[in-house]
Amino acid sequence: MKRISLLVSLIPLLLLSSCGDKLELEQHAYAVVIGLDTNDEDDNLIDVTFQIANPQVGSTDTGAAANEPPSDIVTFTTPDLLSAKELANSVITRKISFDHLNTIIVGEKLAKTPLFHHIIASAMIDPEIRLENTLLVSKEKASDFIDANIPKLETRPHKYYFYMRQRWRDTGFVPLSDLNRYFQRLSGDLYLAIYATTEKNEEVRKNEDHYVAGQIPQKSGDPVQMMGSAVFKNGKMIGILTGEETRMSLLLRQKPLSHYAIQSFTDPINNDYRISTQIMMNGKTRVKIDASSDIPDIKVTVPIKVQVFSNPSLTNYTTNLKHQETLKQSIKNELEQIAKDLIQKTQEEFKAEPFLWYLEARRQFWTNHEYEKYNWSEKYSNANVDVKFDVKIESFGAQMKPEVIRDTGKD
Repeated sequence: MKRISLLVSLIPLLLLSSCGDKLELEQHAYAVVIGLDTNDEDDNLIDVTFQIANPQVGSTDTGAAANEPPSDIVTFTTPDLLSAKELANSVITRKISFDHLNTIIVGEKLAKTPLFHHIIASAMIDPEIRLENTLLVSKEKASDFIDANIPKLETRPHKYYFYMRQRWRDTGFVPLSDLNRYFQRLSGDLYLAIYATTEKNEEVRKNEDHYVAGQIPQKSGDPVQMMGSAVFKNGKMIGILTGEETRMSLLLRQKPLSHYAIQSFTDPINNDYRISTQIMMNGKTRVKIDASSDIPDIKVTVPIKVQVFSNPSLTNYTTNLKHQETLKQSIKNELEQIAKDLIQKTQEEFKAEPFLWYLEARRQFWTNHEYEKYNWSEKYSNANVDVKFDVKIESFGAQMKPEVIRDTGKD
């Protein structure tokens, strides 16, 4: 009986022993954004910036934090990300946690060095850094980007990045960019990351998507612009794509993740105007690859549906069948030319492709060893690529012939 009583008394100790290292919610400091930069004095060190959210601001407990900032931003110089986390605990009163981390911002200067991959790969040992964390490249230092980003409509910083991340599906101006996809596409294929900046170098262009971040003409509003993509090869940034090129890269993939977007085209009847349309996928992009020789043949067909939204020139596309065919052919030619220019750029400048065509090419071989021996990235640089757009125009805006205002000579 004494032995049984002793065992019964030990059971609660076993159940409660796991709570010995627990911390209350208010004892944690949640880093929601991390910035990574090169150190100006030592090339082997990095500057790590933590943006730590204030959980009281923007919540139901706002009254208790009326005069507190929404977040605290602090930067440390360390050899790697994990040592910065430990060093932060000597300054910040609460224990640093990555449980709510959702965005990692990398300065362009660091992204263009081999050190970036070593830093981000070694940090994955921390279970709090999840593969779905968004990866974003800033034109300026990541620390400067985080300091300058003060959105007007979002009090809590993590909400800002969450909502901006959702917008890529609506526009296609930036890619879906996270750590999971980064590590998947390290072996010679191109990886596209979101490109952003708070530094302005504005240019006015007729084509609304032919910009990169910082060039968009903007008079007021939030300081951050996200447009285009940073191109990575073998874990190192090697170039930039514009919003137009990024959108086309997504369309040329077999399974486009962005299914519709607003895009304008030159009015073929009156070149002084542009026609705004909504482009939607009309099925999956079809990719056929013949890798039986050293120069592969690639044939791509992109089926899309087009809805005309605005027609500033008031050209009669609604009832004039000849004008309809002219518009359809013009849109087809313009899209195919954009694709041709992008493919030429990837072949000559990047020596690899961001369209995930390697997935189809890999099917042409019996074993992975044969595929690796073929060296797809090298062969792609000389490949014969033929891209066709299968365009179907669903609607031409107004269902009536657009009314033209006639000058009667009277005021």
